[in-house]
Amino acid sequence: MFLKKIEGYGKKLLFYLLSLFIRSEKIKRGDVDLGSIKKILIVRQDDRIGNLILTTPLLSALRKRFPQARIWFVASKTFHTLFSKSSLVDRILVAKKKQYIFHPLSLVWFIRKIRKEKFELAFDASDESNFSFNNTFLVYLSGARYRLGFQKPQSHLFLNLEVAPSGIDKHASEMLLDLLRYLVGDFPSERLSVEIDLQRRVEIEKYLKEKGVETGDFLVGMHIGGRGEKRWSVENFQKLANWIADVFDAKVIFLWGPEEKGVIKQIHPKGNQIISELFPLPALSALIKRCNIFISPDTGAMHLSVAMGTPTLALFLNSDPVKFGPQGKIHRIVKATIGTIPIETVEIEFQEMITSQKLTKLHRNLQHST
Repeated sequence: MFLKKIEGYGKKLLFYLLSLFIRSEKIKRGDVDLGSIKKILIVRQDDRIGNLILTTPLLSALRKRFPQARIWFVASKTFHTLFSKSSLVDRILVAKKKQYIFHPLSLVWFIRKIRKEKFELAFDASDESNFSFNNTFLVYLSGARYRLGFQKPQSHLFLNLEVAPSGIDKHASEMLLDLLRYLVGDFPSERLSVEIDLQRRVEIEKYLKEKGVETGDFLVGMHIGGRGEKRWSVENFQKLANWIADVFDAKVIFLWGPEEKGVIKQIHPKGNQIISELFPLPALSALIKRCNIFISPDTGAMHLSVAMGTPTLALFLNSDPVKFGPQGKIHRIVKATIGTIPIETVEIEFQEMITSQKLTKLHRNLQHST
């Protein structure tokens, strides 16, 4: 918290000083030479994996509309491996924000590396309602001819193409697509997408087999994470896992991240239940892909499940399902009422997912148990 406060005060002071010297000349949308764009930079230095996954529809749309261009992505050190095997990104630049605080010269070197590439187009891929000094300033420092992002009180200093927020409730990935629509006109939406390393899939199948999960077994993944009030209780997850294992004879695997290191110890697996290892991101992607259904609060793992195409049951306790919820008929959202989600409500949604997907064997188990 102390470092955060210092960083916040430093940014305010830096913004004030920069405003004395920087005068960003605006460009009209009609003056953008789309045919000249050969290198594109996307900036989203974010330590939340979900926010990176939400940029993948924008990356897909850029690939289709600028097939001649190379796409570079500036990501944080924490989750840059998300795009390590992606065909959507040609190069990844790893931003080490904490290092730059104590070693400013490393930031100078990083900026020089970016400017050397001479980007024609740079995107500030921040959320339309939140100003990110780190992202917007780096877009400016890239030296790109066209610097595009959402219009915010501070953004005018760094961007020469600003997109007014629509003011309409929509999914976060759609908001980012609106940045590109501003340049090229309307086009159909793209879905979340993350590619998997084939070797990781093989490794996960081997790992699961060692844990007693065969290829044909029905596997339910549960992610017990969530920041603050987004988190569903461990007791609820344990009871839900017991019910799924007993009623459906399915296997359940509990997934967790570094922030759940203490919480996962409260889980006591029984019978067909497994506590996963703490997997790196590429392996976690392969594991979620293997799951037949994935249950999670509003977390990065939930977005990853949607990107994998795994049917996802999303539990929204304290966030906006319109903006962040999974999209598509195979997914379901349960929203909290009076601050909580009863287990019985989740059980009903789980049953309906099984019925709607015609999972015959599990559906027979459900009918037999009732």
